[in-house]
Amino acid sequence: MQAENIGQTGGAGFTADALPFKDMAATGEPDFEVRDGVVMLRGSRSRSSGSLAFPRREVCIETGARDMEPVSFGPLGTLYSYSTVHVSSSRQVPYTIGYVDLENGVRVLAAVHAQAEELRCDLPVELRTDGESWFVAPVAAR
Repeated sequence: MQAENIGQTGGAGFTADALPFKDMAATGEPDFEVRDGVVMLRGSRSRSSGSLAFPRREVCIETGARDMEPVSFGPLGTLYSYSTVHVSSSRQVPYTIGYVDLENGVRVLAAVHAQAEELRCDLPVELRTDGESWFVAPVAAR
């Protein structure tokens, strides 16, 4: 079933056509790129509503319009909040994650590479990469 054929249910239950559909853009590319030594995230923006999304999407999360165009986010942002994880069954601990408000308007959940004593809300951060994945680190830390 095509997503454009899916109708609203009226809220009283589910109908046969109220099925999930793919709204993430399958580009086969990494979620980030490095341009002139600067790490940028690959996202999208709705041409009609201006809604921003990361990672790339095919469908606007606000209006449902299929008018998303590629856009880059970063490289600078502000650490909105963060948490250090000390117990995990899937990866080595401790590690820190945080919500970052990027300078061009999108909020992302990111790995944060910094010492605990360096971290605070509203800390200026920048996108970085280790070649495999992207993360954020304090701007002053080099």
